[in-house]
Amino acid sequence: MTRFFQENKTEVFEIDCDGNEFEMFESMRVYIERHGRPYNYLSSVRSLNKKREQALAEEEQKQREDGKISASLASASTEKEREILEKLAEGRLTSIKDHIEALGKSKNIHMRRFLMKCIIPVLTEGMIDVCRVGPTDPVDYLSDYIWKKSNDQRTKNKRPVQ
Repeated sequence: MTRFFQENKTEVFEIDCDGNEFEMFESMRVYIERHGRPYNYLSSVRSLNKKREQALAEEEQKQREDGKISASLASASTEKEREILEKLAEGRLTSIKDHIEALGKSKNIHMRRFLMKCIIPVLTEGMIDVCRVGPTDPVDYLSDYIWKKSNDQRTKNKRPVQ
């Protein structure tokens, strides 16, 4: 039978059946795909490209919509942050003005008397507190202590508006 097909110039594919199904199917696959894979059951390249373009367009539209939403949220949050920063800056400016006024009042006192009256008591209390607490970073602790004391004194010195 093989001779008949060979004489009529028809290719014959022969498989040795030794019981290994995987080898048989793999041999048939290789034979069938020897000139390339058969793509007659797949979608055409043109239709695949159209589907891909549609998917990309939908994704791009979704990103635009998400971008608009995130941009509006970002602008709202930046406005809130700006307001908070402006309030913080105003508070710092008033603190600086108060400090400048205190310095202006202290110009009349000599430096030694000023230090003995204003700085040394707070510094001594802070150093005692550093010894009592024993922090890992004593300089940072002392600076925080002095900062808190100066803020406490400022709040005590402010008089309520009548």
